[in-house]
Amino acid sequence: MPYSRNSRPPYAWAKKSFGSGVPPARRELAAALQGLCPLLLIVPKGGDAPTHNPTQGEVADRLKMCESALSRALSGKVLPQRGSVEILFEAASADAARQDIEVGVTLADLYRLHARAAAEQKGVVASRLSTGLEAASSQLREAKDENEQLRDANEQLRDAYEELRTEHEELRTQASVKADSLRVLQRKYAVLRRKAASLQEQVSLLEAGSPAVSPDAPAATPLPVPRQAGDRQRTELDAAAARNVARRAETLYDGSRQAHEVLALLRHTTDAYSPAETALLVVLLAEEGQDDLVTDLIHIYGRDKPEGEVLRAALELLRSGAPANAEALLRTAAETRRPNGTR
Repeated sequence: MPYSRNSRPPYAWAKKSFGSGVPPARRELAAALQGLCPLLLIVPKGGDAPTHNPTQGEVADRLKMCESALSRALSGKVLPQRGSVEILFEAASADAARQDIEVGVTLADLYRLHARAAAEQKGVVASRLSTGLEAASSQLREAKDENEQLRDANEQLRDAYEELRTEHEELRTQASVKADSLRVLQRKYAVLRRKAASLQEQVSLLEAGSPAVSPDAPAATPLPVPRQAGDRQRTELDAAAARNVARRAETLYDGSRQAHEVLALLRHTTDAYSPAETALLVVLLAEEGQDDLVTDLIHIYGRDKPEGEVLRAALELLRSGAPANAEALLRTAAETRRPNGTR
């Protein structure tokens, strides 16, 4: 905004205050330039004589400068070009000579002030650049550290993924093996169910007085008359009978007995015990690990007992979860009843 010629004292616009951000060397150069402005003789447009109160715009026109550039140079906000400093000094020196006034500063002084302000400005710029560079370097270091952390975390995640993948493969393999085992057990269970059904059918036929039909079975013999006492099914065993079987099991696997004594006890057992009791005794001996006694008892029972009692004992063994012993009992009975082995 141009200043009015009559609103302020002469060259009042040249006496500008300096802000707190103006560095010392530039402030000193600006003060020297402010002192040159009142030496200028400005002839207004359309006038014949110089005015003693020119405006800032008229001075800027005389110096071939932009008014805002002149204002910023005088206030120290910017460092003016060296050529602009020369133009202002030469105009002020020429007008001062016409008025017989000492300039008070030389062009060499202005050059030194300008050089100092320029160096000062470079230092400020360099300081700012250095600060910015340090900040950028710090950010770069932080970014590198963060990148290292992310890379470590990525490695850990990759390792964890590999472990999980390996564990998953192992679980899949185990599941496949278990599935195969389950299928085998299901097939065995189906076979055992068929065998149990077949045995049940044979028992039913024998109890009804009809011979069991089996291509491998020997000729059937009439069933003996059931005993009046002691020939009970396992479902009819009371607590006293179960305790009796347990006591007999303890008696059989007593380690102090001789072999002939144990054999005699086994023969007496097969004579006195029902099929259900005999099956329970086999299970108890097997649970105690008395495999030799189990083998001998099955052999004596399968050899000496009638077919009907053998079949009922085998059925009880199947119901008790001892299919292998049931099969051994039936095999013994079949082998001892073959034509070449008939007593």
